[in-house]
Amino acid sequence: MKPKSTSLASRSPSAALFLALAILIAVGLLVLGRLVLATPAPAQAPVPGGTVPSTLALSLSEPSPFRRIGRSDFFAATIRARVTATDVPTKLSVVDGEVRAGRRLGHMASRNSILSPALEARAGAGLGPFYSLDAILPTPLRAWRQPLGGETAKIRLRQKALNARALRNHGKLLLVTLTAGGP
Repeated sequence: MKPKSTSLASRSPSAALFLALAILIAVGLLVLGRLVLATPAPAQAPVPGGTVPSTLALSLSEPSPFRRIGRSDFFAATIRARVTATDVPTKLSVVDGEVRAGRRLGHMASRNSILSPALEARAGAGLGPFYSLDAILPTPLRAWRQPLGGETAKIRLRQKALNARALRNHGKLLLVTLTAGGP
């Protein structure tokens, strides 16, 4: 024999409404209870301290093409450097990456031609001096005394030439370094 099913609504519409309201109130109280329990604790001030792994990262953009600076005999190009460092002090340097000594050191050159004077560089937003890249040791362009997280620095290169055609076939491989620690 099949059990007989009867709905609450068929017994009494007011009983069904009462049961539905009771269920809604119970669900509402549970939700309210969850909301109350889910509220975050009052914010506490961070506690200084801890250790951070040593990180040193340098990424470089493609250099822009050399463009004449005003009406002068100088042409300039820019390389953007993105620096991340946890150790301080941090230094950004540039050195000739092709030769260690001789007439071509720091100079843009082609097969048989060397531009004079040497290529120059500087970094930073200020109007600091340009440094000649004909030195054997890396030329420090910028230094930071605090940890860095994706700091951008512009490396500006400058070359004296009679015209843009003189630069066309000349090139120079530069080694850009980022060092941390030390004096």
